[in-house]
Amino acid sequence: MIEGEFWILRTQAQKTNALARLQALQPDADKPIAVKVGPLKENRTSLQNKFLWGWVYKEISRQLDEAGIVIPCDDGTEHPYTKELLHEIFKQKFLAIGSIEAKGKSITVYRSTTKLTKKEFSEYLEDVRRFVFDFWRITVLDPHQGQYKTIWGELSRGRKDHKRG
Repeated sequence: MIEGEFWILRTQAQKTNALARLQALQPDADKPIAVKVGPLKENRTSLQNKFLWGWVYKEISRQLDEAGIVIPCDDGTEHPYTKELLHEIFKQKFLAIGSIEAKGKSITVYRSTTKLTKKEFSEYLEDVRRFVFDFWRITVLDPHQGQYKTIWGELSRGRKDHKRG
C-alpha cells in the first residue's frame, strides 16, 4: 500500500506538473519526505490471473483426473490435484524467495502471483506449462486455437469463476 502521492510520468506535461509539486514542498527536518524515482512495474493483469485459474490450472487438473493421477497419502487415501493444490505446488517450485529460521526450524517463504509483474507472470506460466509436460507429459494448449477459442473468449469477458492467486 502506497501512502501519500504517487505519480506515473508518461508525458512532458506530467513531468512538469510533478516538478512543480516537488518545488512547492516545504522540507521539514522533523518530517522528512521520501522521493523514489524508478521504472513503473505493473503487476500481472486480471486477464492473466483468469487465464491461470480458469484455463491453465483447470486444464492440468482435468487432465490429471482423466488419467487417474492422484496424490497417494500415508493414511491410504488418495486426493485429486485441485486447482488450489496445483497453485501451492507451483508456488513452491517456482516462487520460493528464501527461508526464515527460528528455533532450529526452517520455513520457506514464497512470492505471491499477485505481486509478479506482467513479464514475471508470463514466465511463471511458461515454467508451469513446461514442468507439467516434463513431469506428467501434460500439454496445456493455447486456448486461442481450435475448440478452445470459445472458452478463452468467455474467460476474457469474465464469465468463468476463478480464484485469486
